[in-house]
Amino acid sequence: MSAEHAHIGRMIRATVLMLGYAADDVERGRWSDDEIRRLGDQLATVAAALRGEGKTPEPLVIDGERTVR
Repeated sequence: MSAEHAHIGRMIRATVLMLGYAADDVERGRWSDDEIRRLGDQLATVAAALRGEGKTPEPLVIDGERTVR
């Protein structure tokens, strides 16, 4: 396994986690339109990495803080 493949694997895991949190929060209206667009940008980064476009992308940053109401 190459370092790039390992990085892509970590990005996929982070994406699964991020989407799991986002699904409930977006559905409940807890995310702004800007936050939803940023999620789309991050997903585009992962998609580009999976397609092998360009260099290894920046790591995903996930804000793990969630507010329970």
